[in-house]
Amino acid sequence: MIIIDGQIGVGKTTLGNILEENFDVPMYCELSNDDTIKILDKFYLDKTRWSFTSQVHFLVNRFQMIKDICRDGRGFLDRSIFGDSIFAAMLYDEKYMTQEEFNTYQSLLEGMLDLVKPPYLLIYLDCNVDVALERIKKRNRECEKTITRDYLEKLNSKYLAWYDSYNYSPKLFIDTNNLNIFDENNRNDLLKLIGDHLKDYDKYIKSD
Repeated sequence: MIIIDGQIGVGKTTLGNILEENFDVPMYCELSNDDTIKILDKFYLDKTRWSFTSQVHFLVNRFQMIKDICRDGRGFLDRSIFGDSIFAAMLYDEKYMTQEEFNTYQSLLEGMLDLVKPPYLLIYLDCNVDVALERIKKRNRECEKTITRDYLEKLNSKYLAWYDSYNYSPKLFIDTNNLNIFDENNRNDLLKLIGDHLKDYDKYIKSD
């Protein structure tokens, strides 16, 4: 399992699809479930009502994707349970989740973490809030239209702190602020960089 993680709008799915095509490793996306889109729409309209439900939904979906990757042998994963608590902590801090809901979520997360194998690699994509806002606006998802600058700034701060403390696997930090993934030279340089970090991935899978 190879995790692709980072701020909302940073380009995780775009990169994952390119990596899937070039490395022949399937990409597992967090927005591939129809229920996920419906719950996200409801969450952004009423966070107090839907925060706990949405967090548990994402957690269960991410755990299932990890199981699928373990069954199939390999895969890129768009976010994962290893960084899932970032969003739950923000919702708890902003009082959209109660103490009891947050404790229940944490217990469920800890139980799942005990059951999964650590990732092979974390690919962390970074960008500043201005870039994230522009990319979110460009992709024009209905459920993301209420996302504010303040929310993204807090999320970015928590994500960077999480990256600094992350110790489940080797990690690769990629600054995407000035990266044009659709430029051939940029894309080839990025593929070479990531490919160098994946050179022992087949050996890792066979040793499982």
